Amino acid sequence: MTGFERLIIFTLGTSGDINPMVAVGKAMSARGYAITFLTSEYFKELIEIAGFEFVGIGNKEEYLRGNQSSAWDAKNVMDNFIYYHAPAFLPAYQYIEQLQNKESAVLLSIGEQNGAVVAAVKYKIPYVKFSISPNLIFSAEKPPAPLCWQLPKKMPKFIQRMFVRYVDTKSMKLFYQHSEIEPYLELRKKLSCPVTYDRKTNAKLLIGFFPEWFGMRAKDWPKDLKLIGFPLSDPAHESARFVFDSIIEEIGSPIVFTTGTGISEAESVFREGRKICELLNLPGLFVGSSGSKSVLSDSALCRHIDYIDFEYALPKCRAIVHHGGIGTLSQAVRAGIPQLIRPIKYDQPDNANRIYQLGLGAFIFPDHFKAGDASKILKAMIDAAPQNKALTIYSADIKRSNAIEKACDLIEKKIKELELP
Repeated sequence: MTGFERLIIFTLGTSGDINPMVAVGKAMSARGYAITFLTSEYFKELIEIAGFEFVGIGNKEEYLRGNQSSAWDAKNVMDNFIYYHAPAFLPAYQYIEQLQNKESAVLLSIGEQNGAVVAAVKYKIPYVKFSISPNLIFSAEKPPAPLCWQLPKKMPKFIQRMFVRYVDTKSMKLFYQHSEIEPYLELRKKLSCPVTYDRKTNAKLLIGFFPEWFGMRAKDWPKDLKLIGFPLSDPAHESARFVFDSIIEEIGSPIVFTTGTGISEAESVFREGRKICELLNLPGLFVGSSGSKSVLSDSALCRHIDYIDFEYALPKCRAIVHHGGIGTLSQAVRAGIPQLIRPIKYDQPDNANRIYQLGLGAFIFPDHFKAGDASKILKAMIDAAPQNKALTIYSADIKRSNAIEKACDLIEKKIKELELP
């Protein structure tokens, strides 16, 4: 063991953000490191079951309010930040500020604009930055969707680069001009760490939790960014697996429908999903969003389950309709099944675009997600799946990868470098 014996993990988000970092924590704990995990009280049980020291930096109510149905509206840019991320800034900052034996700690963080990283920079604690999806890595050369769709195809590259940088800075400034964010900005000023608008990083190590072929590395991405593959970290749930197997024994191999862990109400998706199953005369399994399951109550083709780990379930399914979250997406690629994505916001449109470019699926935006068109797309993909080489090739690649161990190897290597005199 080196002098850096303690790892502090910071992450907020939904299960797709938390689970990969829990997996990293478990693997690093097995290598002898003490793990402290900073996240919302909503995930306290998950963190404590993993055996880590848990530090709550936000309560359950903040998580639920920041992820309520209205917060997932594509035009709502404020709720998730104001109710979930902003309140976590000070407790995360104070934890790092008050940390004993700072010289023995390394911070692992998803993203950088958070209290843990800001304090780590101030107190010279080394940190590792994780990016869960490609859109989080700025590029003026290859901007992510939806911006890339809005650029004229014949725009000269040097003008595009200037324009994208301008749009990036302008959008950040406009975001921070909202009156609701004033208390957050005042807090940052009070702590002598005001918001900055540049993309420079102080991270000792940059890790992208996705493979090279999905990232489609841009020329202006950081040269030392390590792309290591998808983490594939769905927690197993034996009782849910039993229920799942019972369902498919009854109805056959289904099309899966899910809106992700952050959304509890999904009535429109479930309603159209049921119609899709009826049009195709194929079974459907609807996962999560239990508040909307009454839509399926009298269906002969459709069933509902609160949770199932997709690593186990998806290889037994025909296709999946989902929101475009990176965790669900990667499990679908691993399973080798086609996916129809209904992206709303954040990384979802860009993830959907990459899946389409790779020949692994298609996407429809929510306003156009209707059973008639969606069923035609799904039927075409399901019928073509046995001959779709992309499904086979990328599935095999994911099954060969071991992103969690790769991440741990890189972290340990960097720690050893930091220990050198």
